[in-house]
Amino acid sequence: MEKNTLLDEFKKSIPADIKREIDLSFAISDRIYDILKKQKKSQRYLANALGKSESEISKWLRGTHNFTTQTIARIEAVLGESIIEVTGKP
Repeated sequence: MEKNTLLDEFKKSIPADIKREIDLSFAISDRIYDILKKQKKSQRYLANALGKSESEISKWLRGTHNFTTQTIARIEAVLGESIIEVTGKP
């Protein structure tokens, strides 16, 4: 099978900040999913606890949601665990 060079060229043209944003978005979604799984809690539980619909939580966990710090803080409060960690010096 021949490699899709057009796709490779497109990927190379994506700015580094956009690539990083996408990586962070997926990492946050993965972390939320992992916490829910570890705690044996469902997306329904999270939706109810946050006053959101299950379909909205499902969209969040697909990795394309642009989480605000406020939303992350609310999720952390509900789940009792950190989702992100800020490192380094100010």
